[in-house]
Amino acid sequence: MTRKAFVTGAFVLAVLPAIAGCSKTAGVAAAGGGGVTPAGPVTAGSLPITASGKALAFRANSQNTSSVSSYTNLPQSQQQIAQASMLEKSAPGGIRIEGSLNKDASPNPNQGVNPALVTAGSPDALQNGTRIAGMTDVKGNVYFENGNFGDAQASSNSANLSSVGVYNVYRNNAFVEQIVMKHGTTIRYQEGVDGAGTATYAVGYIGNNTTNMPGSGTATYKGFNESGTSVYDDNGTMQYLGLSGGTVELTADFGAGTVKGGIKNARLTTFKNQQELVLNNAVTGLNINANITGSEYTGTAQLVDANNAAVGTTTTNEAIGAFFGDAAAETAAAYMIEGNAMLDGQNRPYIMSGTIGAVKN
Repeated sequence: MTRKAFVTGAFVLAVLPAIAGCSKTAGVAAAGGGGVTPAGPVTAGSLPITASGKALAFRANSQNTSSVSSYTNLPQSQQQIAQASMLEKSAPGGIRIEGSLNKDASPNPNQGVNPALVTAGSPDALQNGTRIAGMTDVKGNVYFENGNFGDAQASSNSANLSSVGVYNVYRNNAFVEQIVMKHGTTIRYQEGVDGAGTATYAVGYIGNNTTNMPGSGTATYKGFNESGTSVYDDNGTMQYLGLSGGTVELTADFGAGTVKGGIKNARLTTFKNQQELVLNNAVTGLNINANITGSEYTGTAQLVDANNAAVGTTTTNEAIGAFFGDAAAETAAAYMIEGNAMLDGQNRPYIMSGTIGAVKN
């Protein structure tokens, strides 16, 4: 199943089960680290897959619950962020993530077209020592389409994983094109035990890191944005926010060793009373400014105005990314911002996280 994209920056509530690979009416317009480590090359559309990458993660106050899906009869969980501030976060440069997808020989009814046993985790801790428990052989599903890398979704009684590497782009309700990542995919992950007061939220990517990076020239990448856990404090109530409309584009200058771009011509919005509300008319996008080292890059991410000037203040404004495939054919990035800005007429704290997947023009 593909993503059906009308606008940039879908609102993703704190609950991720059953969203990877499914159509949606709000999305984008428009793992690096170790790369894939199977015995041989990954064949698109087939299992098993073993891969690694990187993610940005934070821990926050959260309300967590678990249940059993009446549709699949499988465990599922919800992690509802309860405060727009981070208790703990990953060290600069993010954490390594790794996992595997193996064919599930005895799937549950309605588990999906490519039932899989999903394993995911990290060998790294957050800055204050919190470790990601991960998931091991959790029953899930993998979506393969048009030669994409493989998009997995899985949920346990304490964790959720969603990956997206295929997007249908629509403008004015008309199909424009399909963006397909063949060498990597974006990842969103969250975990929190039922009844616990905190949860860990992560955004990142996995894939086949480029081994023959260009040494000169530039490349422009068009892509999509997948919003992670993104909220602001509305007088004690957590409201979700995201960038709507606009386009996603990254430009790599391989000679200078830089990556610039992000999301532009967008609106920063939420939904109240079943209507879209623009939170700050000055915000028109998100700017990434990073430096390349090998096949990866690290830098900053900020909400910006039409002149590319930062809006509000930040205590965290990190971006990481990687290039995938032959001669950097694709790229993926993750961003994590914590700060304060004028939102709905008041200066309010907020957290914004998400991932970008893009292919070379």
